[in-house]
Amino acid sequence: MKKYSILLFTIIIIFILTSCTTDRHEVDDQVYTLVIGCDKGIHNKVRITVQFPTYKESGGSGSLEKKGGGSSEEISGTIVETIEASSILEGINLLNTATTRRISFVHTKTIIFSEVMAREGVKDYLQPIARFREARRIMQIIVCKGAAEDFIRENKTQIGESLAKAMELAASQSENNGYFPEVPFQEFYTAAISPYRQAFTLYAGINEFKTLEPESEESANKTSPLITEFNAQPGEIPRKGSRKIEFAGTAVFNGEKMVGSLTTYETRYFLMVTGRFNKGIFTIEDKNSPGDAIPLDLRPGRTPKIDAHFENGVPIINVKLSMEADLGAIQSRVAYEKLNKIKELNKYVESIIKEGVEKTIRKTQQEWNTDIFGFGKKIAHSFFTVTEFEQYNWLKHYKEAKVNVEVLANVRRTGLMMNSSKIRNNEETILSKEEK
Repeated sequence: MKKYSILLFTIIIIFILTSCTTDRHEVDDQVYTLVIGCDKGIHNKVRITVQFPTYKESGGSGSLEKKGGGSSEEISGTIVETIEASSILEGINLLNTATTRRISFVHTKTIIFSEVMAREGVKDYLQPIARFREARRIMQIIVCKGAAEDFIRENKTQIGESLAKAMELAASQSENNGYFPEVPFQEFYTAAISPYRQAFTLYAGINEFKTLEPESEESANKTSPLITEFNAQPGEIPRKGSRKIEFAGTAVFNGEKMVGSLTTYETRYFLMVTGRFNKGIFTIEDKNSPGDAIPLDLRPGRTPKIDAHFENGVPIINVKLSMEADLGAIQSRVAYEKLNKIKELNKYVESIIKEGVEKTIRKTQQEWNTDIFGFGKKIAHSFFTVTEFEQYNWLKHYKEAKVNVEVLANVRRTGLMMNSSKIRNNEETILSKEEK
């Protein structure tokens, strides 16, 4: 009897393990979306744009080729298709009527919302994605100025052949400059439903290369001004090139709706407080020589320290930042390499960062009352239970908090030069301003 029971049990296990094949799909039977864009629909609720590979060899030139008679376009070895539907999932399903392979979300890298849609609210589009089993929680969330469809049609690779790799590397540039945050879907969705903080994500746009003015005789005779904090919106950075899309700044949300944005430098200060700033070049004006710049290679010295408590019913938040920097250049040739000058420079850098952080925090409090810093997690320690904290409603009282900022800066290295050497010409010796 025991033998028959074991045999029966083995047969049942075999059938259970081999029966889960009804929803299987061959890899070659599917096409994997790289990007999904969401715009406000005209004849239906949402206009969905998808970009997926053609599985053909690509020259990697970023070329765009229109297919005869159709609405699709081939861009850098990918196809872009647009459709209107009542929901994202049904829209993708409807596109299967015009493709030869089943469209899959499994390898989707990015979801892009137009700013118009983000300001109206993204709740109806987050929940289906969060529930859908194919959606990956690590895909990036982007809010773009203008239409998401136009943004995706400019999504090309100029270096290398893999658009998927180019997209991953583009988002990871946040680690090298700090001009924008890198936010996966899981973090964005969790923040949108959290009582401790509110959501934010990468802000992007299309640059038509119109802001970089051509040189004229008038401009050649003028002295170029020094602008140390260039706070342009995405799409407004003065540059020319081949890749039009650019990431610059942070889209700030209150619940499901976008309420505003942080500029590139405000984003850097925001990332410093949240411990997400990795490194970046900060240019400051030399106070001993106005008009001359001092570029600094800035990075965090230690993890930010944040503590919070109540004092007479007012939330008090203390933020302590520790930053390190390397000298990139000294245009004025003032001898900042000397110990007494480095101490002076440290104090100057501390004051600049402190002022920037305080202004950024004040902006989120006074303009939007939106805690994207996550201070709520610290203030929650002042409550005995989660229920008490939720009844207090921190997100409503964030604007009442008093935030104290302390910054410690340390210029640790002077680069490959130990001192600022004299500049000489064939007529005279031009001394450094320190020697003068």
